[in-house]
Amino acid sequence: MKEAVVRKDTSVDIVDAPIPKPGPGYVLIKVIVAGTNPKDWKVPIFYGSDMNTGDDIAGIVEAVGEDVVGFNKGDRVAAFHEMMASHGAFAEYALAPYYTTFHIPDSTTFEEAATIPLAAYTSVCALFQELELPEPWSPLSKAAGKDGTKRPLLIYGASTATGAFAVKLAAAANIHPIITVGSKRSEFIRPFLDESKGDVLVDYTAYPTGEELINAIQQAVKKGGAPDGRCWKAFDSVSEDDTIRLVTKVIAGPPDAAGRRPKMTNIMLKTEVEGSDPSVDIVFSMVGQVHTENENDRLIGVAWGAAFARGLREGWLTGHPYTIGKNGLEGLSDGLKGLKDGNIRAQKILTRLSETPGASD
Repeated sequence: MKEAVVRKDTSVDIVDAPIPKPGPGYVLIKVIVAGTNPKDWKVPIFYGSDMNTGDDIAGIVEAVGEDVVGFNKGDRVAAFHEMMASHGAFAEYALAPYYTTFHIPDSTTFEEAATIPLAAYTSVCALFQELELPEPWSPLSKAAGKDGTKRPLLIYGASTATGAFAVKLAAAANIHPIITVGSKRSEFIRPFLDESKGDVLVDYTAYPTGEELINAIQQAVKKGGAPDGRCWKAFDSVSEDDTIRLVTKVIAGPPDAAGRRPKMTNIMLKTEVEGSDPSVDIVFSMVGQVHTENENDRLIGVAWGAAFARGLREGWLTGHPYTIGKNGLEGLSDGLKGLKDGNIRAQKILTRLSETPGASD
């Protein structure tokens, strides 16, 4: 089979490799479409190691290992490959744990499905693990949908895949008002915002200074009907020092009567940022937790994989905007360089494996 190895200079080598065999708990997938993420060019640089860095898989189950339940050869699936492990998405065949593999309906294209796994699981870990918001199936979420309970949430970075999926998942869990910050590139997320429940998209480009943007976000929180006019929880999907500082200032304030402090989570392993507001707890989200040996963590993957499949069927979950690279794996380097240089934003770069020169039928 053809496999792509990403180098430290973001170039890509196409090599011939044997088709892997699935071990216990793993699924072998014939990759139809592979998705990319910024980490795919960063990992070889940070770790000084060349590898197949792809983690977003959409394709057809070819074989299953021992102890795999719920999947059979021929199933249409998407999967989150274990990061840093071998046999990733940038190959004609890839391996993924069954607990981060999920069925996709016939109405969902492989292209759409390939945009979902890593980013959506990242948003799950941010909202429902670190921020401890109630999942869509929680009695608290169901009650909120009936009585209009307000659980304000700030999501910074609506154009990013993680930010956009966070909006969709929060809406599915009846979390409102959703105050999301983006730009004109974020318009695709509006159908998932409910203005009648206080949801709003704040365009950060409309505010010349950080102070003006902070004030605009705080006013949006109040207008959305947040209790006491405050937002206590935030997800910064951009996760730069400047955005973390800004987000903490938006939600800053004294703890509640039970001593709970405002909390924000990021995805860049940061817990301290100079200049951030000290009244806010800064935590980070680790999507890799769904691949640990801990069975409870693995249940996150299983439960949310089933939720993703259901969301695709019911329409409350959709893929992220995307563009298709040229010539299969041979065009992968161009896509990764576009992500690295910042020339590609608000969309996923996808690779159709069948378009790789020399790929099998």
